[in-house]
Amino acid sequence: MSLKEQLNHIIEYSKGMRILYVEDEQSIRENTKILLETIFLEVQTANNGLMGLKLYEELAFDIVVTDILMPEMNGVNMVKKIKEINPNQSIIITSACEDSNYLLELINLAVAQFILKPIKTEQLIKILDEVVTNIYNQRKVNEFTTQLKQDLIHQTTLLEQYKEVVDFATIVSKTDLSGKIIYVNEQFIRTSGYSYDEIVEKKHKLLRHPDMSHEFYENLWQMILSKRTWKGIIKNIKKNGERYITETTIKPILDEFGDIVEFISISYNVTELYDLNDEIWQTQHEMLSLLGEVGETRSQETGNHVRRVAEYSRLLGQLVGLNEEDIRLIYGAAPMHDIGKIGIADAILLKPGKLDPDEYTIMKTHSSIGYNILKHSSRPLLQAAAIIANEHHEKWDGSGYPNALSGDGIHIYGRIIALADVFDALSCERVYKKAWPIEKIIDLIVSERGRHFDPNLVKLFMDNIDQFTEISYKFTD
Repeated sequence: MSLKEQLNHIIEYSKGMRILYVEDEQSIRENTKILLETIFLEVQTANNGLMGLKLYEELAFDIVVTDILMPEMNGVNMVKKIKEINPNQSIIITSACEDSNYLLELINLAVAQFILKPIKTEQLIKILDEVVTNIYNQRKVNEFTTQLKQDLIHQTTLLEQYKEVVDFATIVSKTDLSGKIIYVNEQFIRTSGYSYDEIVEKKHKLLRHPDMSHEFYENLWQMILSKRTWKGIIKNIKKNGERYITETTIKPILDEFGDIVEFISISYNVTELYDLNDEIWQTQHEMLSLLGEVGETRSQETGNHVRRVAEYSRLLGQLVGLNEEDIRLIYGAAPMHDIGKIGIADAILLKPGKLDPDEYTIMKTHSSIGYNILKHSSRPLLQAAAIIANEHHEKWDGSGYPNALSGDGIHIYGRIIALADVFDALSCERVYKKAWPIEKIIDLIVSERGRHFDPNLVKLFMDNIDQFTEISYKFTD
């Protein structure tokens, strides 16, 4: 997101928000106030902590931005007083102070946003964008919570579960430049099961789940070393061996010269939400599989055909290097590749012999029929299914249908399903043919490399033929 886009985003989300800026240096205070007033409708300033606290006691503020070292009352003591009034107050610290005691004390006060002086406009805008977004989202959550309680007050169990989701705590850790953990908060300890002494001075590898690859952490580390903020989902493992999943943001903390001092990680435990999402996805996949089986049953195919094609497609997706989300989508959507056959007349669909040219022309329309059934959905899984239905009969050399696409112009989903579907179709007996022996199937697929099939996929298929035949035996009719 560009700086202009971030500014517009903040302005849109910060409507009605009031900000307090506390800074003892007049030139910094005045210059920064000018910037803040271009974003927020109301900005109050103070030149020391005592004055800032007095303003805070008189007015309600959504965001407090404060320096640390100031006369009369420093920023840390002011933050303590503010947190006594409102423990959930959003606070941004701006300081040239490198004393880790101050920073640790502020982190223990649940302060998670830090900007080192001299203040850089881009950095301030980025932090404000994060804070304003969090406040905006929390307001929306609160509004939704109120409505939910009004509508579902009698459903005590549901309300308690919702409260747990809304009230889950933040997990905070700090890491030095070598990757060693130098600080964790209480929620980190409670969530991971490790004591403070057991986790500090260790590397995050202690929490690494076997499902998380070495390459994942290499890419993460390279990103934050380049002074960029990393955001994503991480699967971790507790001391007792259980897994937990976090939505994590890792931000490099820079000194006044722009050099990285350390990294701060802020995480939210989203294990329950992740499991719920996974359950929803599994339900969607099961529904598409059942629909695919219905379509195949009508053409006298077995339900195992769609299962095998899904398994072959997942394996090919893994071998070709698709990301986890694409692999999930192609596996989930594969059963719908021939759903368009529901629009083909029985006389053609169930004909035991070879189709004549007119019948074959009609049969080919099943690709477009399936696409038209699915194309209007905004759901990623059904979007993938629409692509697969439309393109699984396209050929690498452009001689396929319905749109005579060729090469990389065919979506990778379509190229993968094309190979998986043909392999399974030839392996099994159908109304119009007997099953082929594996040697004859392999010869045909190799001969169609660069014509019907993506050459790279054929190579991967041949290099791993044992895995494909194992799937065939596992899901035999």
